[in-house]
Amino acid sequence: MQTKERKRKILKAIVEEYVKSGEPVGSKLLVNTLGFPVSSATIRNEMAELSEMGLLTQPHTSAGRQPSEDGFRYYVEHLMDKKTLSGSTKALILNELSSKGDDPEKLLSAAGEVASELLETVCVTTTPFSENARIRTLRFVQTGRQTCMVVLITSTGLIKTKLFKCDYVITPDIVNIYETIFNREMEGLPVKSVTPAYIQTQAVSLGEIAMLVPSVLSAIMDACREVGGFSMTVTGRTALLDREDDVLGMRALTQLLHSDEQLETLLLRLRTGKNILIGSETGNEALADHSFIAEPYTIEPTSGGFITAIVPMRYDYAYASAVLQYVAECSGRLLREILMIE
Repeated sequence: MQTKERKRKILKAIVEEYVKSGEPVGSKLLVNTLGFPVSSATIRNEMAELSEMGLLTQPHTSAGRQPSEDGFRYYVEHLMDKKTLSGSTKALILNELSSKGDDPEKLLSAAGEVASELLETVCVTTTPFSENARIRTLRFVQTGRQTCMVVLITSTGLIKTKLFKCDYVITPDIVNIYETIFNREMEGLPVKSVTPAYIQTQAVSLGEIAMLVPSVLSAIMDACREVGGFSMTVTGRTALLDREDDVLGMRALTQLLHSDEQLETLLLRLRTGKNILIGSETGNEALADHSFIAEPYTIEPTSGGFITAIVPMRYDYAYASAVLQYVAECSGRLLREILMIE
C-alpha cells in the first residue's frame, strides 16, 4: 500500500473513532481496527506526519491523536462515505412533511422540526431566497366598507398580506375589478421590479382609474418589498445547548441562536458553494467548536432555500448530510406540488 493511501485510511479511521468515542485515538487501537496489516510503530510515524500536516492534534504528549479542524475538512471532502437512511426513517420524514403539505410555511417549519428531532440538534430552515421570485397572483379580500387586503402570492410560495383604505365604499364588483386589472398587469412580474418608478408608470398607464387606486398600488408595492428577502425558522435550540458544558460558550451560542442578523450572515455564507462550514469557516466565534451543515431544496431552477443544522464539530457528518438531503428533497418536491410547478 502506498504511503499516501495509508495516511488517508489512518486519518479516516481516527476521525470516525473520535466521533464515536470523543477520546483521542492511539496507535494500538488502530492496529486492531484498520483493515490492513501495519505495525504500531508505522502508525505512530504516519500519525506524526499527519500532525505536521495540520490534520491531527495531540491534547498532551502521552495521548493519542484527534482530528483538527483541517482534518475534519479533509475527511468531509475526500474520505467520508455516503450514508443511506433506513426505510423507516425516510417514512417518518415523508409522513411529517406530507401532513403539512397544503401550506408552504408550515411545511418548512415541519422540515426543521423533523430534522432537529432526528439529529438531536438545532436546525434552521429558510423560506426560498426570493430575488428571482415572480408574482404568481394577487388576491383581494374586503375587510370593511372602505378597507381591503391585498394577498400577494409569489412563485416561490411566499404569501404576504397588506391592508389598504380607500376614500370610497368598496363593493364586491370593485374587488373583482382590482383582481382583473392588477393580475393582468402584474402576473408573472419579478417581485423586485415592483419599484416606486414602476408603480408611477402603472399609475400613468391606468389613466383616470389611477385616481381611485393609489392606496392599492402602494399596498402592492409594500407587499413586494417585504418578500424581497427570506425568513428563518429555528427549532431545537435546547438540544444544542444541552451539549455545551462551557458557560461562556453556552452564552455565545444562545446569543447566536436568538440573533436573526448573525444567522442570516451564516446562511448567506452558504450561498458561496460549501454545504458544510467547520469551525472558523463559519466566521462566527460562537461556532469555533461547531459546524454548520446545509442542504438546499429547489422549487424552480433559480429558486429555493436551505434546511440546515448546527452541530458540534465532533459529529457524524455523513448521517447529518443524509438526513438533511432527504428532508430537503422531500420539501422541494412537496412545495412544487403545492405550487403546481412541474
